[in-house]
Amino acid sequence: MERHLNLIKTGHQEVEKRVFPRFPFSYLVFREDGDGGKSFEVKDISFTGMQVCLKDGESNYKEGDTLTGEIHWYAQKVTIKGTVKRAAKSNLGIEFDGGEVIESKIKEFLSVENIAKSMKPIHLYKEQMDIPANLAYWLRCDGPFELFLWKHNDGEISKIQVIMMHNFVEWNDGVGLGSGKILSVKNFDTPLTNEEEFEFLIDDQLDEEKLDFCKSIITNIDQELLPTEVLEFINRKIGISK
Repeated sequence: MERHLNLIKTGHQEVEKRVFPRFPFSYLVFREDGDGGKSFEVKDISFTGMQVCLKDGESNYKEGDTLTGEIHWYAQKVTIKGTVKRAAKSNLGIEFDGGEVIESKIKEFLSVENIAKSMKPIHLYKEQMDIPANLAYWLRCDGPFELFLWKHNDGEISKIQVIMMHNFVEWNDGVGLGSGKILSVKNFDTPLTNEEEFEFLIDDQLDEEKLDFCKSIITNIDQELLPTEVLEFINRKIGISK
């Protein structure tokens, strides 16, 4: 079950912490250049940088170091050069070097079309994963880009949540549309469950730019991933005209 941990008011905006299920595998990988170059899982990515993690062992990088390599995502790849801004054991925070040129390459790499066609129906793996009983549908694309549909006890959809890199849009039954920004993500893995705690900064008003990005992703999702009536419900609540 998606859990609301607390609510903190910050001026006119609110900060919420929530726990979501986490898919334990990622196909978004950064591979260092050179002989013996290591492969890192890309935990988080934006147009200006990324957070990567070694599955085994620790990194030798320290803050200020430069590294080069390729980000691989299924059949897609992009070459990057970056500066380490944060180093902690197996985790690195990297800022891309190259200004607008590399930002343009990353935007093409993470295009709406690539995101939409890479969405996978994680809810189909309920037998292999610990998925909350009230999570009806879960589409995921590495990045993170995720779509969660939660349901009431009677089976009706209670909430739609779309996570798009550092932003999110959601629809709540009885409340309507809202948006916000992801401030931080922490892993809470145990031998039995994989979870993440998200800290959200809630917009005081719906952000139309975030909503438009959300609409573009939903519009391009493979229609075979969700039942027709569910996709039509999402379109109505998000405001997509067909």
